[in-house]
Amino acid sequence: MTQAADDSDVEPLPGLTRRDRREQRSLHKRSGRSRWTGLKGEKNPSEPERSVVEAPLQGDRRSRRKRASRNHFWTIVIPSIAIALAVTVGLGVLLRSNDDSGPRSGSKPDSKPYNDTLLMAHTGSDGRGDLFALVGTGPRATSVLLIPAATQVEVPSLGLLTLASLPTQGDSALLATTVENMLGVRVGSTIVLDDAALADALAHVAPLTVDLHANVKLDDETTIPSGTQKLDAATAARVLTVPQTGSELDRLVTVQDVLDGWFVGLRREQAAFASVAAHPELGVLVDVANSPGHRTDTLAVTSVATGSGERFEVRRDDLVRYIAIAFPNALLAPAGQRPRVEILNGTGAVGVAQVAASKLVPAGGEITLTGNVPGFGVPLTQVVYYREKQRKDAQHLLEALGCGILKKAGRAIGMVDVTVIVGADCPAIAFG
Repeated sequence: MTQAADDSDVEPLPGLTRRDRREQRSLHKRSGRSRWTGLKGEKNPSEPERSVVEAPLQGDRRSRRKRASRNHFWTIVIPSIAIALAVTVGLGVLLRSNDDSGPRSGSKPDSKPYNDTLLMAHTGSDGRGDLFALVGTGPRATSVLLIPAATQVEVPSLGLLTLASLPTQGDSALLATTVENMLGVRVGSTIVLDDAALADALAHVAPLTVDLHANVKLDDETTIPSGTQKLDAATAARVLTVPQTGSELDRLVTVQDVLDGWFVGLRREQAAFASVAAHPELGVLVDVANSPGHRTDTLAVTSVATGSGERFEVRRDDLVRYIAIAFPNALLAPAGQRPRVEILNGTGAVGVAQVAASKLVPAGGEITLTGNVPGFGVPLTQVVYYREKQRKDAQHLLEALGCGILKKAGRAIGMVDVTVIVGADCPAIAFG
């Protein structure tokens, strides 16, 4: 039998199997040095103890193992890790999606963003306001400010009015602007509730457990005694709003009692979700209810004797100190540093000062005077400042208006810091 050419010089030995011969030829080819063809397992007497046939084989096996290990790492391990990560991310997205589909135990409903303020008001059957509260949340303070309805406020275009009469004069936007102007605090959202809406808002937490400090007379036949009471929604709404004998400041103590009971009810998850679903603005109340602690205060006012009933004036110095502590996240300007602004209607259109105020007040201006330009017919809006130190404030107010020019007056006056003369070049303001 003829062998392959590369095996012609290797003489097969008797007794070797076909497998032994193949291994013999393979070893011979790899070594390149030895032609030893002895029996399997027999040492070559001419070679050292560790044969040169064995060493290349061991090194080759190690190389193959390393290559196999690297191939396993890149072809098996890395793809497996990638697949595991993809599965983990997918499960996370799925779980979050499922969580967003409904309430979770221990969670609270989505509401307005933290650092928000809510102006909550109630109007009676005559349209007049009898309950006003500013509620603010934030990382530095959570506060509830009760504002007496008989407080006198400067209303753009309308002059000095009581807060109670304001809902009959305009919409919720005018109410918000007026309260912002009075307090120097940003109003994030406003909700004005009538009798039915207030009872509906309370229904989600009813019955309310309320600790009353005084008896509350609802009518000639019904009086709610002081102490701990459980009130249904309709009764709680009446206790919040019914007039009482004595000063309105005394009634606001009862208002605080009911609000405290409302906050306790809003700590229940189901009640909180239902309340926010019905009235999204009430999410701020949910934040207050779930905060570690909040303060409730009544606006610092002074009683003013008038022939038309009880009236109050704001104590300005006390107000400035208070809002810096209670609403630090919602100040329109550093406490006590708002420029006093006069708005003059130069076109003769109705409501010009109110529209201008809705832009100037959120920008930090305090509207203290409004009036008309004699004869009207002003073509160009002017923002006039009187002292050089007021130029920056005037420029900021000009930018808030979005039209007009900046101008310095030749002579300073003491009543205001900036005068805004609205002309025909601002159609969105001058003509509504």
